[in-house]
Amino acid sequence: MNKKTRFLKKLWKGQRGQAMATYALITASMLVAGSVFAMKILPDMLDAYNHFAASLYFGINMPFP
Repeated sequence: MNKKTRFLKKLWKGQRGQAMATYALITASMLVAGSVFAMKILPDMLDAYNHFAASLYFGINMPFP
């Protein structure tokens, strides 16, 4: 076996874990994005929904049509 084929075989074996590493990076980035969403955006969205529901009930319970 010459140097080139040994190098190519070694390179091929080095790429075996690439799919798992990519999966780990994507999973970690989604977890970080999800935690940022949960800490920053979700409370604001729930507050906005609470204000909307309160104004809707205020409009329904008004004494005049």
